[in-house]
Amino acid sequence: MQVNREELLNQLQSVEPGLSKREVIEQSSCFVFQGGRVMTYNDEIACTYECSLDIEGAVEAKPLLALLSKLNEQVVDISISPKGEFLVKGKNKRAGIRIEQEVLLPIGLVEKPKKWTVLPSDFTEAVSIVKECAGKDETQFALTCVHIHPDWIEACDRYQSARYTTKTNVRRPILVRKDSIQFIDALGMEELSETKHWIHFQNKSGLVVSCRRWLEKYPDLTEHYKVKGSAITFPKGLSEAAEKAEVFTFESLEENHVTINLQPGKLQLTGRGVSGYYQERKTVKYNGPSFSFTIAPLLLGDLVKKHNKCLLSKGTLKVSTGKYTYISVLQVAKK
Repeated sequence: MQVNREELLNQLQSVEPGLSKREVIEQSSCFVFQGGRVMTYNDEIACTYECSLDIEGAVEAKPLLALLSKLNEQVVDISISPKGEFLVKGKNKRAGIRIEQEVLLPIGLVEKPKKWTVLPSDFTEAVSIVKECAGKDETQFALTCVHIHPDWIEACDRYQSARYTTKTNVRRPILVRKDSIQFIDALGMEELSETKHWIHFQNKSGLVVSCRRWLEKYPDLTEHYKVKGSAITFPKGLSEAAEKAEVFTFESLEENHVTINLQPGKLQLTGRGVSGYYQERKTVKYNGPSFSFTIAPLLLGDLVKKHNKCLLSKGTLKVSTGKYTYISVLQVAKK
């Protein structure tokens, strides 16, 4: 069977979010082909997409992706050998990857979406911003999730929180792990569907990404956002400074943040990573006590570009951009 290599590669990369790095359930590290579709499932995320290959079976994802990425043929020939190999042939070359022809991936446990609802135009943007505030402490599971409320989307890690007000078109509040929902912006999702245990997203090309929903109760943060204080203005160029710092902070995805140290008349941004650090000082009109706080570079850049003024109250920094509110707990700056 001859297929367009780049088209197939794009189809496979689209369902990558559902792969497991290690096979926690059967065939969860594989691309599973069945019924003209390619599927992945890792117990938290399930992906399904129409595929160029009309075959059935499970193929390890890592070698298949690497192989298709390195070939330069526009069209490749793919078949299943009598020995149970997934054969990829190009000009004067061939490769064989073991295929399990019996489909064992339990993706059938994922409820099928029925009624689709159009996503609000700012839904994916809201998720991409607030998810940066979700926590990592598994002992406080709810705070590792993004909270999708009928009237807003929010996330919090006890030290910072963010809420984006928008009609989400969900019937009742939903908790979704940050690591599960973080892909929907890049994949251009345009519709959603709710089932008992899953929330499903679909884009115009027919890719469906399903994220497990959780039933834990999320804390009510409404009063937390009612902060009043003295206004200060972020200095110009702070967004660009954050981008430079992210050259180093990006090396640690778990701790991708910069530290802002605020003192009378000056502000210092520092970003550290495995291979080095970036630091930049700015002058600022401020004559209050010294504070420091940490924030994701992407989030800081977005805040400064949209609304460079913030409020400082006792122990709290607040930035509000109309629909969007960000709160950070301040710490006494180290001298």
